[in-house]
Amino acid sequence: MRQTNLYLVLSAAVLLCLSAGARAQAQSTTQFAYDAAGNLTQITDPRGLVTTFTYDALGRRTQVQAPPATPGGPPPTTAFTYDSQNRVRQVTDPRSLVTAYIIDGLGNTTAQQSPDSGTTKATYDTVGNLTSRTDARGRRTVYMYDVLNRITHAVYASGPGSNFTYDGGMHPEANDIGRLTHVSDESGQTRWRYDGFGNVVSKTQSSTAAGITKKQVVAYAYGTSGSATGHLVSQTYPSGSVVGCSYDAGGRIAGLTLTTANGSTALLSSIQYQPFGKPTGWTWGNGTAYVRSFDLSGRLTQFPLGATSGAGATPNGLLRTVNYDASSRITAYTHADTTGSTGSDTATAANRTFGYDDQGRLISYLPAASSQSYSYDANGNRVGQTIGSSSYTQSVDSASNRQTASAGPTPTTNSYDAAGNQTGDGTITYSYSDRGRLASVTNAGVTTNYLYNALGQRIVKQGTNVPTGAIRYVYDEVGHLIGEYDQAGNTIQETVYLGDTPIATIKNGTAYYIYADQIDTPRVITDTNNLMVWRWDQADPFGATLPDENPTSLGTFTYNLRFPGQLYDQETGKHYNTNRDYDPAGGRYIQSDPIGLNGGQLSTYAYVDGNPISYVDPLGLAMSGTEILGYKSCDAQQAQQCRATCGNRGVDKCTVRVTRKIVGVSGEGKPRYKNEEDPQCSCNDEDSNCATNPQSAFDKFVRGLTKPGWRNSGGTGIPEIDDATGDSSSSNGSSMIPGGGGLPRFPMPVPIR
Repeated sequence: MRQTNLYLVLSAAVLLCLSAGARAQAQSTTQFAYDAAGNLTQITDPRGLVTTFTYDALGRRTQVQAPPATPGGPPPTTAFTYDSQNRVRQVTDPRSLVTAYIIDGLGNTTAQQSPDSGTTKATYDTVGNLTSRTDARGRRTVYMYDVLNRITHAVYASGPGSNFTYDGGMHPEANDIGRLTHVSDESGQTRWRYDGFGNVVSKTQSSTAAGITKKQVVAYAYGTSGSATGHLVSQTYPSGSVVGCSYDAGGRIAGLTLTTANGSTALLSSIQYQPFGKPTGWTWGNGTAYVRSFDLSGRLTQFPLGATSGAGATPNGLLRTVNYDASSRITAYTHADTTGSTGSDTATAANRTFGYDDQGRLISYLPAASSQSYSYDANGNRVGQTIGSSSYTQSVDSASNRQTASAGPTPTTNSYDAAGNQTGDGTITYSYSDRGRLASVTNAGVTTNYLYNALGQRIVKQGTNVPTGAIRYVYDEVGHLIGEYDQAGNTIQETVYLGDTPIATIKNGTAYYIYADQIDTPRVITDTNNLMVWRWDQADPFGATLPDENPTSLGTFTYNLRFPGQLYDQETGKHYNTNRDYDPAGGRYIQSDPIGLNGGQLSTYAYVDGNPISYVDPLGLAMSGTEILGYKSCDAQQAQQCRATCGNRGVDKCTVRVTRKIVGVSGEGKPRYKNEEDPQCSCNDEDSNCATNPQSAFDKFVRGLTKPGWRNSGGTGIPEIDDATGDSSSSNGSSMIPGGGGLPRFPMPVPIR
């Protein structure tokens, strides 16, 4: 089963337990069928499309047949074979490409043979720590650990290694014990300091670019009283700018302030939330109201692109309405201008419609004045594109998922190394370090170099084509890019987030407001007078269109954030995406997924299963989603919110769905998760058996899914190994490949962030 569909299935399983109103609004029903042993054998989605699961006599899932991409077409089929220990030995995808694994007697995956990334080998110590990894290029990395099995060194075939120090090293400070305190790497050094509760209170990053070393410091402070207790109350950026946070009685952020050399001002105030979590609006620092709407299924249905009403409305601002089908796929954007008109030239010019194949991949995009379409092979590789009356083909290697050429719109002839990294496109050459990261690019004879820290984050871009000679990058502790700085360490710009949503960028001590879309992609930026200074709201869905950096003739305004986790590189036109580099023109990555098929897609070059307006991949590893951990009873506050929702009808059941998603990795390379609680409220007048017991319905769903080995705990013993990046067995990837996963998790370059 494809990753996209499984996320929709998970959503649908929970939707079965929502109110009758929510189900009626969604107009969707997902049906599940099981065999006598309780194995999930069939899923019928809201459109009537069927995915079929086949098992052997031991209850192991051996085949998944997904619905044809087009009616009457061949159904994509993925097959699995197992060893005598019930571990996946081989995966055969719909293009008959085979990925094979060699697993030793202790369950360690010692080799992976991939059509995309070649043969990779690994060795382990007696306690299962990864001690070496050799990629298909023959580049060997050696890993070392302390007596507590914490990684201390990653030694590459050439170049500076990555070194990790714990407990304060030779110069410990208070609260250092048991924590990562220092790393050193090719980009420089980083030092973390902690409070008594284990919260990071400062990070000092020293980076060297073109022979010049500069320090950037990020500081954090936490509340000690009232609803702010334990929460972040201020974050100091390397520029010295301070973002302060205030909280409501429920411990949710109520407002953000900004203090710079220019003084203090509000960024956001009066932040309002849905009864169960998501912000529905706020007031910008200039007094402008921001309001967005959600339907009963929690989908964002309307949001502004600039100030949309009143005397201070953005002249070219828009109010966007998002339309969905029964499977929660976005089918259209419609707009109203600042007068409320939906029929004006300004509004209709921004309207878009979207079409999909039966695998959920975007196949048509109809802006007001043109049209685009896309076609795919059985693994989800794009093989064709039309723009207006022009058609282009993309060629894919018959023995892998590597794109060998594209006829346009910009023609390319692509080359790769043995590990599946693209090394050239006929114009640009790409060079990789022995660590496997993009180290330099050369375009028209000009070379740009990149340096990464031990966590895998890009810290330095340098070259003669880079303004001032270099750009330095700083991130927060969950991996958001919060600042860009020049070679001398001067601030270029900094970004402020509310959760994962960018809400402001700071330039020269002045705040500009960011209007993001349903996936937290910045689409419009305005100044404090509500004048639009940057817009990317009418772009190609895969991001190939460049933003308008001067929409109201106020001067060029550069802002390089793109899809979540992505940063635009002018020298290549690609987007740096944490662990890989994304090509918006092709809608795919130029490197194979570092976590292979565990990334959840049959093509290890694919981006979010061909649906970039609904899904994101902020780490460049796997389409972002949520892992459902289970259910628990509502606490007093959640129960009160549920009573308010039901009103006079009364509450039948208040149950909290507990989920988590991977948001990065720690310094040790272990996955870092964010847990979330989503109360499910059922009122007395709702005629759903599931509403009275959402746990039982969900348990049945998960039982059917896990029994054949959707997760390692499901009974097959399929390995999801600890590697030097830590145990990432629940990082969304392995459960999403057709067949429910449980794929051998081959150790990746350390650490992955």
